[in-house]
Amino acid sequence: MSLNLGHLAEEWGRGFLRDPGQYFAARKLRHCTVCDYRGRFMTGPGRRERRCPNCGSRERDRIIGLHLRRTGLSVAGRRVLHLAPEASFYRQWRGMPGYVAADLARTRTSERRVDITAIDFPDASFDLIICNHVLEHVADDRRGIAELHRVLAPGGTAIVSVPIEPDRQATWTPPPEMPKADIERLCGYGHLRLYGRDFEDLLRGAGFAVAAVVFSPAENDLHRLADEIVHVCRK
Repeated sequence: MSLNLGHLAEEWGRGFLRDPGQYFAARKLRHCTVCDYRGRFMTGPGRRERRCPNCGSRERDRIIGLHLRRTGLSVAGRRVLHLAPEASFYRQWRGMPGYVAADLARTRTSERRVDITAIDFPDASFDLIICNHVLEHVADDRRGIAELHRVLAPGGTAIVSVPIEPDRQATWTPPPEMPKADIERLCGYGHLRLYGRDFEDLLRGAGFAVAAVVFSPAENDLHRLADEIVHVCRK
C-alpha cells in the first residue's frame, strides 16, 4: 500500500468539518479495495465510514475494486473505456496505454468528451468498460446500453451499475409533464428514472450476457460496501 499523505490530510480535514464526533466514536478497521489502505474510514456525505481517507473511494467504488481483485481482471494491458471516472481509480490508471477516461464534458478526472448515446469509437474498440452510476442520468438509456455493447470487443467485459430499488420490479419513468424538481425529489439529483429489477432485462436486450456481483456479509463489513447491485456484462 502506498500512502497518499496529501490526500490523507485533505480527507481528515474534510472529515473533521463534516463530522468531528467521528474521531471520538468507535470505528472498525476497514480495508480499501481500490488503494489497499487498511485503517479507519471517514464520514462522507450522508454516512459515517463512507470514504477511504487514502484515496477517497466511496462504497460503490470499492465494489468495483473488489470485483477486479476477486476476478484478477486487470486494467493494465487492456483497452479500457471508463465513463464518468471515479477519482480514486483515475489517479491510479491515468497514463496507462489504452485507458480512456471519458465524460460528457471535460472534468478533472476525464480526458475526453464522450456521449454515451453516440460513443465516438469504432465497433469492438474496448476490452473493458466501467460505467458506474451513469445511465440514470441519460435520457435515452437504451441507446446508451446499445452503444456500450457496440464498442465492447467480443469476449470483453462491461461493469455496469445504476441505483436500483430492490423492491421495485419495473423501472419507473416520470411522465413528460412532471417538473424537474419533483423528478429529482423522487429519483435523486440529476436522475431521470427509478430503476427496478428489470434493469437486467435492459442489458440482456442489448445482447449482453449478464451476471450480478454478489458479496458476502463479511466482505461488506470489511470493505464497507454499498448495498447495491453491480452487473457484469459480457459479449
